[in-house]
Amino acid sequence: MAHAVAKFLMSSLFDRGLGLLAWMTRRRWTRPLAGPLLTGTAKLTNRLYGVRPQSTATAIGQEWERTFPSRTLVRVTGVEGDTAFGEIHVRCPLRGSGDVQACWRLMAYDRAIAAGAGAQFVVLASQAEAGRDHCRVALRAKDLPSADLVAAHERVAGLSPRDGPGAHDAGGIP
Repeated sequence: MAHAVAKFLMSSLFDRGLGLLAWMTRRRWTRPLAGPLLTGTAKLTNRLYGVRPQSTATAIGQEWERTFPSRTLVRVTGVEGDTAFGEIHVRCPLRGSGDVQACWRLMAYDRAIAAGAGAQFVVLASQAEAGRDHCRVALRAKDLPSADLVAAHERVAGLSPRDGPGAHDAGGIP
């Protein structure tokens, strides 16, 4: 019983924290706080889990996946050449909002986790896009080219009313 209560409390805390951070990434005046909170939390996670740079796509994917508590919600789905692909099934507060720029800002956490593993992290498809119930992501060693990995926020640029002059300048997290 105590384990079930603790699990419920942790899940509730995670959901509320994610909701707050998503809200912060959508408001220009709170963006300068959201970035450091996300990257700082990720750096702490990297230290707690002992995340180290990896040399292969498989190892990078495993290192990223290992930092999350549930393989049901966050998992590597395959490796193709020098790239690990994954899915994030956590119910995102941005789901269906169309705000892929906020998604990009919110994923600062995952990019910092991946950086600890020596990788780049790219969101290929976002839950913020209409009709998506999970994010599709790619991880690749940071020293390899990644022009072929088109990020969701770049793919849909110009389609969102939030994208306009100055949409990308907010305290280091566009």
